[in-house]
Amino acid sequence: MIQVQTNLKIIDNSGAKIAQCIRPLGGFNRTYAYNGDVIVVSIKQLRLIRKIKKSEVYFALVVRTKKNSFSKDGSLSKFSENSIILLNSKKRILGTRISGPVSKTLRKKKFLKVLIMCGNKNF
Repeated sequence: MIQVQTNLKIIDNSGAKIAQCIRPLGGFNRTYAYNGDVIVVSIKQLRLIRKIKKSEVYFALVVRTKKNSFSKDGSLSKFSENSIILLNSKKRILGTRISGPVSKTLRKKKFLKVLIMCGNKNF
């Protein structure tokens, strides 16, 4: 569950380290975002090698959340941190590599490129 002012870890190689959620997209008066949702973020902390600047606004894709997510077959997925991947204005991935696992719910949300980049072979 991601809401406004949640600090998020960025797991791609775009150059940002930590971002803060500004707004979850996808509906009127929406307050929470889950795995596979697109949100608007502001960059708070950078890495040494960077393509972006601090305090810029980007779209982001939520790939991991601490909140339990149940699937229809009864399985449960839970991660230890809230993580995102940065997107450009056309909602395409900014980085070229993704570190760590991502949620399988991205398969249903038509983000297959993220699953291929992270090496998830079960899609």
